[in-house]
Amino acid sequence: MFIKEYSKDQKLVLLGVCLYYMGLGGFLFNSQTSVLASVRAIYNFPMTRISLYTSFGYAATILGSALLGPVIYKLPQKGKKLYFEGMYFAGVAGFLMLGFFAETPLFFIARFLIGLSVSTISIITPYMLNQWIHYRTSTAIGISAAFTGLGGMISNPLSSFLCRTFSFQKGILILILISACFTLPSFYFLFRRPVPEGEFKRPASGKTAGSGSEISPAKASFAALVILVLLVASSRVANLFVSYLSIFAQSEGYSEAFGASMASLLMFGSIAAKLIYGALCDRIGTWKATSVCELGVGAAMLLFLFLPQYTAVICIGTLCYGMIYGLTNMSANRMCMAALGYEGTRKYQGLLTAIGSVAGLVCSPMVGIIYDNTGNFHIVFISLALMMAVCILLCLAMDRMNRQKAE
Repeated sequence: MFIKEYSKDQKLVLLGVCLYYMGLGGFLFNSQTSVLASVRAIYNFPMTRISLYTSFGYAATILGSALLGPVIYKLPQKGKKLYFEGMYFAGVAGFLMLGFFAETPLFFIARFLIGLSVSTISIITPYMLNQWIHYRTSTAIGISAAFTGLGGMISNPLSSFLCRTFSFQKGILILILISACFTLPSFYFLFRRPVPEGEFKRPASGKTAGSGSEISPAKASFAALVILVLLVASSRVANLFVSYLSIFAQSEGYSEAFGASMASLLMFGSIAAKLIYGALCDRIGTWKATSVCELGVGAAMLLFLFLPQYTAVICIGTLCYGMIYGLTNMSANRMCMAALGYEGTRKYQGLLTAIGSVAGLVCSPMVGIIYDNTGNFHIVFISLALMMAVCILLCLAMDRMNRQKAE
């Protein structure tokens, strides 16, 4: 296997990233799907309150991506470690607020803190792997990101079980404890040695391995930047439905337990999505790989829209929708590398992610408003299916532009 060709330091950093994804992304962030459904059932919250909760998460991602994300690149090793630790404990504080203060305004602050902590995952961890690993980088990022789905696949049914067996608050405390068992050891593996900032070497051909053409950000065309903004924003908007998956199942007459199982199935789909997306980026290029994920998400929306009465179809649609995790967790980094090159990624990825989060922030309340006024997600499904179709065309356009520049 290609991992055998990695050095000891590269393997340990990859292990550290995997553990960080597992603890923070898997056992905290992704378990929100079932935890939020339990909160809504316990307190009988309207969907508009849940949508506003999601909006606070996007506001936090904007802050983390646009302001804090670029800052960490300039920090010394000790500062980077403190940043990672601070972001994790911000997420823990958010979950404590979610468990003990859901009926107060701290409910929204909880989502802000959780979103702020997870902004570390989408930007900084791929950056670290880009620094350490220069061979099949996309595959390595896909492997590590898959641990978010693995943690979520376990934590969603686990959180549902814990909340039924113990009090809601005790269930959250147990989840936090499990999360710490993975996340705290990751700090050692990530920071046992300084990041080799000066060791990155570009191939003589002018291309970064598996990432596409190396294009100077100063010379990148305006059209390419606009397309990147649209693609990143679309993935963030499509990701909105993740928080409503269990609620959608219940609205179609399925039990709360089945909704939790769907969340687990979604996490399984996310594992496959990240592995597939990473491998495809290295094999067929970023733009074709991104199109595959967008096709999966669009297909899921059509299945949810036309055949929700069939359990098997709902399950297949959930697996397809899991491809959204390839788009939201990895595509911004890979598309920036493909269109803007290594230095451009450091400069623009945070900004593009922040712009995408603004789109999520604006659209998030609309999901709740649509559901409260129609009693279903049909308009949401149609809109997202059309959006994915447009994104596929944009990816094909970017692929053509890159090939022309390479010539």
